[in-house]
Amino acid sequence: MKKKKKSAWTKRRHTVTFAILRPIMRLYFRLRYNYKAKPSGLSRGAYLIISNHQTTMDPFMLSLSFRFPVYFVASDDLFNLKVSPLIKYLVAPIPKSKSLRDVAAMMGVFRVIKEEGAVGIFPEGNRTVSGGQWEMTDAIAKLAKSLKVPLIIYNISGGYGTDPRWGHSIRKGRALGEVRAVVSVEELGAMSVEQLFGLIKEKLDVNDAASGVAFKSKKRAEYIERALYLCPVCRSVSGIVSKKYKLKCRYCGAETEYTEKLSLSPPVEGFNRISEWYEWERVEIVQAVLSGMRVQDGDILFRESVKLKKKKKLDGDRVSIDKENLVIYKGECRQTFPLTEITALTMVGKKKFNFYYDGKILQVKGNKRFCAIKYVHIFDGLRRQKGEIIEG
Repeated sequence: MKKKKKSAWTKRRHTVTFAILRPIMRLYFRLRYNYKAKPSGLSRGAYLIISNHQTTMDPFMLSLSFRFPVYFVASDDLFNLKVSPLIKYLVAPIPKSKSLRDVAAMMGVFRVIKEEGAVGIFPEGNRTVSGGQWEMTDAIAKLAKSLKVPLIIYNISGGYGTDPRWGHSIRKGRALGEVRAVVSVEELGAMSVEQLFGLIKEKLDVNDAASGVAFKSKKRAEYIERALYLCPVCRSVSGIVSKKYKLKCRYCGAETEYTEKLSLSPPVEGFNRISEWYEWERVEIVQAVLSGMRVQDGDILFRESVKLKKKKKLDGDRVSIDKENLVIYKGECRQTFPLTEITALTMVGKKKFNFYYDGKILQVKGNKRFCAIKYVHIFDGLRRQKGEIIEG
């Protein structure tokens, strides 16, 4: 029996979809985010396009600089929406499990490149929470060298200031998207993985807090406790509360303002920026857990995530983590997940985290002020203590 030929990933309808959406999205982002995308000037062809990751809308923002479809590597959650089949039909994103090596995703990347398509990847693998660069591995440099197509390094600036991941409202500021560098196939071949990875990290590093741009909002500090969970003054966990443009610790009373220039005034224990506080707490929380602390939250929803299907609700209304286990509680019942048996744990959206256990993608979704990132910091930090490699 003759083997059925696999249909092409890249299709004419994708070009049509991008052509129709481009002017609509250009106007939308101009009005809502004061965002401008500089034309790349590149002709259609096979490229690897990489960018820093500031907002949910980054793929759309980036696409406005190119006059051809870009096939983005996208996380599992995109494939659990009601409109997922339509998204798959119109723009054909390449599915990938966050924080896991995904052979199927890489096969999709190579397939698009072979069909002379452009692949879009956010190497940080997750949107910035603090405004600083998320950790990456040199896997992106290895991929760029192996594809043997030009590497396009793209920057989005002002996205974090305008729409921070932890926030709840859009701020009035300025955002820009542009190609930062084009690395030819010959240049890629002449560079070592280490050299290329250093270049990638340098060119993708965008810090809105250092831009001098003002991002105006009367509620600019609200929900910042989704990012800042450890008080630098009294070391309490989950004590930070926010209202309008101020944040304070409910336990010791330490208070500061989050300014329009994305700084803290007055500084808190010497921290002038969110990213400084954030980098400090991600280290400190691990030491606290190693010393015996258990971190916990109530009012959660526990679910299983399955690609292209509705999430399955599971028993659980409280979560905790210590140096050995992640535990989900429901009344007197508890489900224990040893950290050594969890493959990866990653933040999703603003108030969720996924963890990969026994071949399943399990998700904890908190209330509107839930801080998911502290669980990621604890899990990744404990892994580092044991010398294990975390894939971004």
